[in-house]
Amino acid sequence: MAPAETRVPKQQRSIEKKQRIKDAAIKLMSEKGYHSTSSNEIAKAADVSIGTFYSYFKDKKELYIELVADIYNIVLKPVDFSSLPEDMSIEDTVYMYISYIFKGHSVMTEFQREIASLSEQSDEFREIEMEHKKEVSAMLIHMLGDYKDQVKVKDLKTASYIILTMVEAVVHDTMFHNKGKNKKAVTQELTAMIVNYLF
Repeated sequence: MAPAETRVPKQQRSIEKKQRIKDAAIKLMSEKGYHSTSSNEIAKAADVSIGTFYSYFKDKKELYIELVADIYNIVLKPVDFSSLPEDMSIEDTVYMYISYIFKGHSVMTEFQREIASLSEQSDEFREIEMEHKKEVSAMLIHMLGDYKDQVKVKDLKTASYIILTMVEAVVHDTMFHNKGKNKKAVTQELTAMIVNYLF
C-alpha cells in the first residue's frame, strides 16, 4: 500500500533512482501503453523495490502526471515569444513556433503518442494535458498581441485555440503516423496557411 506522503529526493543517489523509475515508465508505457503497464513492472524494470516506487510516487497516475509535465517542459522551454527581435516578421515567428513544436515531438515520440491517445479516450487524462496546453495558448495570445494592429482576426483567444489545435493535429499526424517525413514542407505550408488566416 502506498504511503500517505511521497518524498522529494535530495541526494544524488535518490535523484538517480527516481529518474530510473521515470525512464522505465516511459519505456514501458511507450511499448505497452499506460493501462497495460503496472507499477510492479515499472519498479522491476527500474531495478527498485515496489516500496521504493511508492516512496517517490503515490501511484502510477501521479508518476504519469509528472512525466507529462516533464514532456511539456521539454517542448515549451525553448519557446519564448517575449524576447523575439522587434523586426522579426510574422512569417518567421509562426515558422519558428511550428518548428519548436516539431522539435519537441521528436523527443520520446512514442510516449507522446500515448499521451495524445489517452487524452482522446478520457476526460480525466485530457485534463492532465490541458493544464499544460493553457501555457501554450497563453504564449500564442502573447505572440498575436504583438501584431494586434495588423491581424484581421478580432478574437485573439479563439484564434490562438484554432492555431494551437491545427498545429497540434498536423504535428501529431506527421510525427506519429508519417515518422516525421516532409517536416520542412509541412512547416512551410502550415506557416503560409496560418499567416493567411491571420492577415
